[in-house]
Amino acid sequence: MRSGADLVRLAVLAAACAAGAVRAQDAAAPPPAAASAASAPGTGGDQRAARIEKAVDDLRADPLLSGKHMEKRPRWIDDDEPAKKKLPVDSSLLGWLAALGRFLSDTSRFLLWGGVAVLVALLLVSARHLVNLRAFERRAKADAAVSHVRDLDVRPESLPDDVGAAAWALWQAGRVQDALSLLYRGALSRLIHKYRVPITSSATEGECLELARAGLETPTLRYVTQVVRAWEASIYGGRALSLAMGEALCTGFGERLDGRASAGGAA
Repeated sequence: MRSGADLVRLAVLAAACAAGAVRAQDAAAPPPAAASAASAPGTGGDQRAARIEKAVDDLRADPLLSGKHMEKRPRWIDDDEPAKKKLPVDSSLLGWLAALGRFLSDTSRFLLWGGVAVLVALLLVSARHLVNLRAFERRAKADAAVSHVRDLDVRPESLPDDVGAAAWALWQAGRVQDALSLLYRGALSRLIHKYRVPITSSATEGECLELARAGLETPTLRYVTQVVRAWEASIYGGRALSLAMGEALCTGFGERLDGRASAGGAA
């Protein structure tokens, strides 16, 4: 739409054009003599002014120049709606939300520490059950362990409390094979029930030593090997063993297989 200044300039320009048109009509009018005959003196000036006034009125009535021209433009319906007013925030609602946040924070910390405590308790209970389970397994294995290895009784209750002392007494009495049998039975019993070596009832001397290699320390394994070799030499080979060897084997039993200190020699 044009501004008011533009409309005024257009109106002035149109009025000037209308005045020029009137003058042009006056120039093309009949000679003065005919005009004077047709009208009274002074009538021509009034008619000219009347035409000019009429032209100006026509220009004023023109909707393009009067400033009253209406134009229709498409627009969204929401453009006519007033802007929505923001609802005031209730301070009590803010306080409730803040209290809820603090409650959730405190509750989350409580739940976290409670979960940690429950987890620790579960771990302790599980560890206790695991220890009991392993103890039960050891007892079950001990109960299921072989009682005889190739006709030799290896049950702990079938042996004397001090195997080494009892064997040395037999050795001194000249019962060397009985002493070696007691030492060999005692060594197998300790390997099966104390060191958990999986010796079977049909295992040979060599198989027992091979199975014992994985579960014994070097000094203990060396001692067991000496007992087995002396047993084989006497029983299968018929060799006579010295008193010094017998003393070393008998006194070494308690130190190597029972964990007792050596007595320092035979009685």
